[in-house]
Amino acid sequence: MCFYIQASNPKSQDKVEIGAGSLADAIENTFLMNTENAILMWNYISIPLSYKYDISYMIEDIVSLLSEMQNKESGEMIIHWLPDTFRSDWVINWNEGQVEIQSQWECTVGHLEKILNENPGVMVSINSFMSEWKEVLYNVIKGLKKCGYNEIRAQNIQKLWKVYENIKESGFFYS
Repeated sequence: MCFYIQASNPKSQDKVEIGAGSLADAIENTFLMNTENAILMWNYISIPLSYKYDISYMIEDIVSLLSEMQNKESGEMIIHWLPDTFRSDWVINWNEGQVEIQSQWECTVGHLEKILNENPGVMVSINSFMSEWKEVLYNVIKGLKKCGYNEIRAQNIQKLWKVYENIKESGFFYS
């Protein structure tokens, strides 16, 4: 079973004048509509994730999950991913250095739900799982900073930075 993320090289705005209350709004304001997607590899099936829409909708859950994994040796979290192009439910369990995810897919770009539901589980080390998100978070932080977002202009941005800094290494494609 495999879980990898290709972060790609998305383009962001040069500067954003629009304020944002939430981190999700700030990310949506930051990234251009037609830019490179992150590609999540789930059991060798490639699923595109738009920075502007998918990642912006998912960011609070991503940060919460990674923070929990960084602060607790074991745990369980259920995430209902809500983007229209990445509609999935994940039951995530971690313990003894391993994370196991069982998923139920409802909607993806390319209508991959059937094949994804035939391969609903992945198991990887906690360190590998977290490292796969590092470059995605780096792209988000770089874009937010370029657009002038900080803790005053967007809520929870410091939590994002802290989670990013606590991930020791980059994922498979970047190490």
